[in-house]
Amino acid sequence: MRDIDNVVAVPDAITVLGERFDPNEPGYVLQATTGYLIETAYGLHRLTVTRDAEHTARCLALCAYATHIRPVSIAFSAANSDLPALRMLLAALLLCADARATLTTGPFPMTGHIIIRTGKVDTAIGDLLERGLLPTRARGDLHAMKQRMSASAALLGRAYDGAGRHHGSNDVLALIVEQAGEPWRATAAALAGEWKVAA
Repeated sequence: MRDIDNVVAVPDAITVLGERFDPNEPGYVLQATTGYLIETAYGLHRLTVTRDAEHTARCLALCAYATHIRPVSIAFSAANSDLPALRMLLAALLLCADARATLTTGPFPMTGHIIIRTGKVDTAIGDLLERGLLPTRARGDLHAMKQRMSASAALLGRAYDGAGRHHGSNDVLALIVEQAGEPWRATAAALAGEWKVAA
C-alpha cells in the first residue's frame, strides 16, 4: 500500500483527443472529485443518482478542496441510516488536507453543522450495495484524487496569497468559485445559506 500523503508530480497540461487542457483547473478538479465521491458511494449505480446526491457530493468536494488552501470552518453530519451519505462523507474526510470525524449520539446539536442526506431514492440504491464504507475504491484511487486536489489547490493558494487577500473561510470559497464557475457558485451559496441557518 502507498502512503496517501506522498507527493505525486502532476503535469501542467495534458492533451485529450487533440485538445490541451489544464488538469489543475479548479472546475475540472472539483467535477472530478464530485464524480469520485458519487462513485465511491454508488459504484456501478453512479449514473442513477438524483440531484440530491449530486448536491451533497458537490458540497463535500468544495469543502475538501478548500482545506488544501486554508482551513474552512464547516461541519457535516450524516445519519447512520443513510449509507451513501456516510460513504461520501468518509471519502471527503480522507480527501481533506486536515479534518476530523466526530460521532454524535442523540440529541443532535441544532447549530454549527450541516446535516447531509441523499434522499430516499439514493438511499435505496445505496442499500443494494455492499455495506462497506469504501467498498469499491483502492487506496491508490484515493491517493490520486487527493494529490490532484492538493496540486490544484496549491496553485490557487499561491495566487491567493500573492493577491494579499484576507484568509477567512468565506474568502477561500469565494476564490475557488471565482475560478471554477458554475455550478460551484450555486454550491457555495447553498453552503453559506445552510450554514447561516444552522449557526
